[in-house]
Amino acid sequence: MRKGSVIALVFSIVLLVVGLALTVTGAWMSAPHSAVYHYGHGVFAYSMRYAIASPSAGSAYTSFGHLFFDAGLVLMVIFAVLQVNGHKEEKIISDKEKKADFISMKKAKEEAVDATVHTEPEESKESTENK
Repeated sequence: MRKGSVIALVFSIVLLVVGLALTVTGAWMSAPHSAVYHYGHGVFAYSMRYAIASPSAGSAYTSFGHLFFDAGLVLMVIFAVLQVNGHKEEKIISDKEKKADFISMKKAKEEAVDATVHTEPEESKESTENK
């Protein structure tokens, strides 16, 4: 993988995780929370339960969470485009290198000196072994 596509992949994963974390935090902050209070001891004891709902408390977190998550998705698409285009460029470069190698081999073959292999006759081999 190329350096730019790896950087895009890392940033997209970070943005996706941060977006999910902010969205969950915002949803948790906006959810109604309850509190129970106990007063008194003995015969005169009572308890009160309050439900505290503040829907606007986490809306900023939720909005930024959606924004970061969407940015992560867009960056993931950019990563895919970089990967697809990177393979095309690498294929074109490798094809050019193969053509250049083929041309250089063809030229070397044309310029090569005619080399013949000379072997000793069988009779001379036997006579050198007997000596």
